[in-house]
Amino acid sequence: MPTRATLALAAAVALGAASPRAAPGEAIPQLVFDAPASLGAEVHRLERLDPARLQAVVRLVGIEVPGPPIRVVLAPEDSAVARNTPSWIPAFAAGEVIVILPGRTLSYPHETLEEVLQHEVAHVLVARAAGHRPVPRWFHEGVALLAERTWSLGERTRFAYELAAGSAVSPGELDALFQGDVASVERAYSLSNAFVRDLVGTYGPDLPARVLRAMKAGRDFDAAFVQATGVTVNDASRAYWRRHRLWLVWLPWLTSPQAIYTLMTALALLAIWRVRVRRAARRLAEEPDDPDSA
Repeated sequence: MPTRATLALAAAVALGAASPRAAPGEAIPQLVFDAPASLGAEVHRLERLDPARLQAVVRLVGIEVPGPPIRVVLAPEDSAVARNTPSWIPAFAAGEVIVILPGRTLSYPHETLEEVLQHEVAHVLVARAAGHRPVPRWFHEGVALLAERTWSLGERTRFAYELAAGSAVSPGELDALFQGDVASVERAYSLSNAFVRDLVGTYGPDLPARVLRAMKAGRDFDAAFVQATGVTVNDASRAYWRRHRLWLVWLPWLTSPQAIYTLMTALALLAIWRVRVRRAARRLAEEPDDPDSA
C-alpha cells in the first residue's frame, strides 16, 4: 500500500495541462491529468477514454454525484515515485489521487492503459461510495474488476486453474494473498474477481451499491453485507466454494494422463464403431434385390 511519503512523491511529479473529462451535467467523475511533457501522448490517449466506461463505474457503486475531480498523475520510470513502487505495479490509488506508471509492462488483471485508469477510478469511487470507511481488499478489487471488463474465456480458464491450484480460501485469507508475491497477488485478483461476480449473480447486480450505501450510512463492511444479502460474508464464501467444489474434485483428474488416455480410447472406439456402421450400410446397399420379392 502506498505510504504518505509515496503520495508526496507523486505530487512532486512535474505538472502538465489540467484536463477535465466530463461536460457539465454528466454523471461521471472529472479527471485532471498531471504529467511531464514526455508523457503527453499517454495523457492524450487517456483523455479520450470512453465516458461510458466511467459511467459504468458510477452505476456499479451506486453514487448519484461522483464528487470532486480526481487527480491522475502520470509518472515516468526515472521519477522518485516509480523508484519507490514495486516494478510489477503499473498504477495505484492513494486517497483521492491516482498514480499511473505508463512505462510499466502490463500483466493480469490489466491489458491496456485504459483498463488501468478505469480500475483505479473505480477504487476512488468505491471509497467515496462507502463514505471512506474501510472496505476489504478483495471486495475493492472485485468491484473494480467487475466495472472494468466482462468475464472472458481467458478469465474463466484462469479461475479454473486457480481452483485446481489450491483449496477453498476464506475472505480473510483472500485479503492476505494480496500481501504475498506476484503469483499470490495474481491469484488474489482472480479469486476476488470470480467471488464478487458470483455474489452479484446470486444477490443482484446492485449488490455493490447496496453494500457501499449501507457503509456510508454508518455500518461496517460485515454489517453492511448482512443488510444487503441476509447472510454473513463468511457464510456467502462457504456457499460459493461448495458450489464450485465439483471443479476442485474433478479438474485435477480431467487434466491427468489417465483422463487423456480414457478420452483417446473412447474416441478410438467411437471411430471403429462408425466405420463398422458405414461398412454394414455399404454392404446392404450393394446386395442384389431378391427376385422373389418383386
